[in-house]
Amino acid sequence: MRRVSRRFFLAAATAPPVARAVGRGTRLQVPSTEFEDGLTGRDITRLTDPAVLHHLPGSNLRCVARNNSFVLVAAEHGGVRHFHRLDLKRERLVQLTEGGPVHPYAAHLRRNDRGFYYLQGNDLLQADIQGGGRRRLFACPDGWALTGDLDVSSGERYAALIEIAADDVEPTPEQQFAREPHCRVRIVEISRNPSRSTSWVAAEERRWLSSPRFRPWRSQVLYAREGPWQKVRRRWQLADLDGSGKTSLRPMKGAERIGASYWAADGGRLRFVHFPDGEKWAAGIRSIQPETGEETADTPCSGFDWMTENADGTAIIGASRRPSGPNIYVLFPRMRREITLCEHLSSFKPYPLAGTDRADPRAAAPAPALAPDSATVYFCSDWEGLPAVYRMPIDDLVETVLE
Repeated sequence: MRRVSRRFFLAAATAPPVARAVGRGTRLQVPSTEFEDGLTGRDITRLTDPAVLHHLPGSNLRCVARNNSFVLVAAEHGGVRHFHRLDLKRERLVQLTEGGPVHPYAAHLRRNDRGFYYLQGNDLLQADIQGGGRRRLFACPDGWALTGDLDVSSGERYAALIEIAADDVEPTPEQQFAREPHCRVRIVEISRNPSRSTSWVAAEERRWLSSPRFRPWRSQVLYAREGPWQKVRRRWQLADLDGSGKTSLRPMKGAERIGASYWAADGGRLRFVHFPDGEKWAAGIRSIQPETGEETADTPCSGFDWMTENADGTAIIGASRRPSGPNIYVLFPRMRREITLCEHLSSFKPYPLAGTDRADPRAAAPAPALAPDSATVYFCSDWEGLPAVYRMPIDDLVETVLE
């Protein structure tokens, strides 16, 4: 059980009702609530109202401003999920998108924090972070649909998307995997003049594809082949951006399971969570060097299903879904030392995806995000109601690092 402060109960009792959004630019006050974690006693702040669904974008995408002044969040104010800017000082949400529902895990802050990229319907768009104008960078061709996967290269020159044949779209992942849909990885060159933007297909398969990740400092993209594990023995595929040189990065071995993964900052190695027996009790973080295939065991971990790394690789923030430890951790790989930060207590249950006929299995996932200076962790949980966004300072544990 969490131990909450008296201030928590007072704030919950006096919080004003949240207004429904009506369009881009709508402003909503969202008073924060502070409490202590019941497991570790660390200070946590709830940033959004648990009566309305809120969550962070995908963990591979930038959502926290460099000066820690705001966070990009998806929220269902008004009955449709849209992206909002959460102003941390003013405790205020500003709606940034409008119209039909967005792909709620596909929003990425630009390097200058003045704009962001996002997916809505079958379009890749760029918008002003202040809620101003937007422009379309790419429209999915007829007969194809965007799955909601997005990555943006570190120099913001390219975006990577996943397209699926429209006739192959199924309502659930299980049905989608069984169908073996026609999917492709598309690379979009981002131009200041959208009329000059170009795009091309870098990979195409009769299989569910997901999770495109640009390799830092290389002209390559990694993507995942998904589906029932016994049928997907060569999960990671690495290809040059022009579609050449495609190779299987690492075949699956035995009964193992591969979890969260990300590129090291220098692009030299891919780090991933490894469950050697397919379970969650003997997990560790491993890394692989694509050119040589050399694989190393870096450090044990508490079965992370989500993880992210700070700018210099000295700290990893991970979250576990184990029933015996639904916690968020900081791991120092060089010392092989792991510290529990707090319980997230997420239920992991699916929630209806407002504006569609689908369920969203990711809304309550903790999916921690680390501020650029490594001083703050943001995460999600539905332990108080609907999924909400939380903040925890960790500057007492992790040295401040600037990207």
